[in-house]
Amino acid sequence: MTYPEIETFVRNWNYTHQQTSRIVRAAPPDKMEWRPKEGMFTLRELVSHFPQAEQAFIRTAMDGGYKKIDLDLSSRTPEEIANIFDENHEKLAAELLTLTMEQLNREIEFGGHKLRCRDLLKVLVEHEIHHRGQLYTYFHLADVEPPKLYA
Repeated sequence: MTYPEIETFVRNWNYTHQQTSRIVRAAPPDKMEWRPKEGMFTLRELVSHFPQAEQAFIRTAMDGGYKKIDLDLSSRTPEEIANIFDENHEKLAAELLTLTMEQLNREIEFGGHKLRCRDLLKVLVEHEIHHRGQLYTYFHLADVEPPKLYA
């Protein structure tokens, strides 16, 4: 049995994901090691952060405790990273649809904070949108024309 709340969340999250994936694909392969300044993500690290973070958030939501995810995307193109992001997202979205109300309401520790699973899922979307905005800034700073957000 699925619940309307989680169905609505997954539908909206899928839309956010589609936009993000399209923008990840626009990262120029020849600038993947570029970074705005020392101590910040490289472009590769930033686009790789999307699939890693998504998995960490959903594994935590499903398992009830923080799960760090390490994906080695160091030799992947933006297209390959986006494909991995898409494939993982599809599986993770299907898993989320199996959450029970008890699981949605349980308290989880994530990043040193305790919050309910349903609130962690909201943070997941905010996190993705935050880094998507960061990606647009990277494109501008690297003299790359970013794609339109809503194509």
